[in-house]
Amino acid sequence: MYDPNRKQQLFVAVYRLAPNPPKLKVTADELQAEHRSWLKDLSDRKILVGSGPSRDEKDQNHGYGAVMIFRVGTKVEAEKLAREEPICREGQRVAEVVPWHRVWFED
Repeated sequence: MYDPNRKQQLFVAVYRLAPNPPKLKVTADELQAEHRSWLKDLSDRKILVGSGPSRDEKDQNHGYGAVMIFRVGTKVEAEKLAREEPICREGQRVAEVVPWHRVWFED
């Protein structure tokens, strides 16, 4: 059952692949390990609601990198957080943050 009165303010960060990414200063494996550690920290702190790569049914990214949903107080906080993501920080992705109200649907 749709309940429009049950809302939660969240922020969705859409990460696109950077058009001209700089050469990595670390290995891809090191950057991926840092990325996963960053995600775990946010999850442990109940800031990260969900995340995952953005791909189609043929496992193609079409210029997108990932989507992440943050539970923070303001869009400014979400934008700062999005830029701190290690792959974004290294210039490999560009983030766009949009506010989103989660509305619950009950069975």
